[in-house]
Amino acid sequence: MFSLLLLFPLLLSTHANLTGGGFGEKYQWVEWKEAKTLAAAQDKPIMLLLHKTWCGACKRLKPIVANSADLLSLSEQFIMVNAEDDEEPSADASFTLDGGYIPRVIFLDSSGKIRPEFANKARPDKYRYFYSSAQELVVSMNEVLENQGSSEGEGTESGKMEL
Repeated sequence: MFSLLLLFPLLLSTHANLTGGGFGEKYQWVEWKEAKTLAAAQDKPIMLLLHKTWCGACKRLKPIVANSADLLSLSEQFIMVNAEDDEEPSADASFTLDGGYIPRVIFLDSSGKIRPEFANKARPDKYRYFYSSAQELVVSMNEVLENQGSSEGEGTESGKMEL
């Protein structure tokens, strides 16, 4: 019985990732520990969504992401990571970028390198990786796809979604 109690939190965190944790069951969410390997194998960028179960702003973002057909369509060209609570790569300070606020969406290239230039263009303040609308995320996702394979901002326009 005691061992079952110890496993319960682990089962809950895995369940949240498999079901989308409210961010949409139709997305192909993967765990952070698998993301870099999959991104390299499939030559896809990574979209890392960092959030907490207790966060009010995170709760408001959930139906926005879950109900967006545009985001769902674009997500097929990304390795999608839904990192809830302790699932995030919290030991690595490079993921704080402009702060440890949540929710944050961080984009990485297919080699796993953080691409800080892909941020929310609607937010020139210090919370550049905070998104509050599907359209804001679509703009950033399109920008990532346009510049895929380039660290200097030169890329292709494969898969771009019109607004």
